[in-house]
Amino acid sequence: MRLHFLVPLILLTTWTVTCHVIDETAGKMADYSGYTLHRFQVDTTSNTMEKLESYDMELDQATQTARLLIDIWAEPSKQNPHADVLMVEFMRLLSEQKPDMVEMVKVATSSEGRSIYGVKIHPPGTSPPEKPSIIVDAGVHAREWIAPAVGLFMIKKIVSEYGRNAEVTANLQKFDWYIMPQVNPDGYEYSRTNDRLWRKTRSKNVTVNRWCVGADANRNWGYRWGEAGANRTPCSNIYMGSHPYSEPEIKGLKEFFTWQITNPMVYISLHSYGQLLLSPWGYTNERTENYQDQQNAAKEAALAIKNTTGVSYSYGTISEMMYPASGTSIDFMQHRGVPYIYGVELRPTDNPNSFAFNLPPSYIRATGDEMMAALNAIGTHAVKIKRL
Repeated sequence: MRLHFLVPLILLTTWTVTCHVIDETAGKMADYSGYTLHRFQVDTTSNTMEKLESYDMELDQATQTARLLIDIWAEPSKQNPHADVLMVEFMRLLSEQKPDMVEMVKVATSSEGRSIYGVKIHPPGTSPPEKPSIIVDAGVHAREWIAPAVGLFMIKKIVSEYGRNAEVTANLQKFDWYIMPQVNPDGYEYSRTNDRLWRKTRSKNVTVNRWCVGADANRNWGYRWGEAGANRTPCSNIYMGSHPYSEPEIKGLKEFFTWQITNPMVYISLHSYGQLLLSPWGYTNERTENYQDQQNAAKEAALAIKNTTGVSYSYGTISEMMYPASGTSIDFMQHRGVPYIYGVELRPTDNPNSFAFNLPPSYIRATGDEMMAALNAIGTHAVKIKRL
């Protein structure tokens, strides 16, 4: 099992545990000069990751924020406002150009006051309220830039190819699609303007540690919150938040999913990286009641990806393929009874020479085509098994 983390070279040579203060002016991009990427064999039954993330912090007196000197990129795996405004404008224009197919929906408001939008896509006309739905969210973790790009690509592809592409047309006739391409706009904007490797939300921590900002948006869901794989250290990149749904982005998503979508059939959360299709559970090694059906659908999705671009995706549960993780959207959706649920780790692969979080824009189209092929396959499987 492999662990990547970003660490200053001095820690490798002396393991000095001190608190370094940096004198930066607000708005200056975080500097990662002197950091190197390392890969280690680790025992996932131990608390190695938690210990690594608790070693040291770097404090910025100007902004009164802190960042860890050790940053886990890819956790142990058994397999080896400008940008935000542009996204919103794209969805708004599309809803105006195709009002009979595309409805823009407000899902939540971020801790810094940014509106979080998505779109509902359906065939021309009105859909019955009981019609099954496919839900896709992206941008949960700020530095995973490929995920929002793929979300936007999928929106455009579905709308432009309806009536021309047989698979897309058949899928949209059976399912309404809800796509939220950027559900952590504060963190995303911060990763573009200040710190390229920022992962969390940007909520202010006023009760525990004022230096530490944000929470892991995929540890903040209420189902099994704070159990296996949770981190209670506010400066940790996988900090679970002060309480369930402490992050307004996640509270808003939960409310929208619960009250605005009546018959969810498929839920996909886009992340990067590693080329994995991860199903529940995350909080335990136990298998879900519909484990085999979920794996069968994932197998068909992986085959569809392979046939589309030649790229290989592996599949299995979060706990089987990676590590225990509680408070995730995947487990929340399973608990709610959604049949087909996957956290997708998009390109690139998890290897020493990969692009990691810096996948070039030239890969967006192929990665988007992979996800469309995967979701068309999962949708076809659901239609067959659930007799929709």
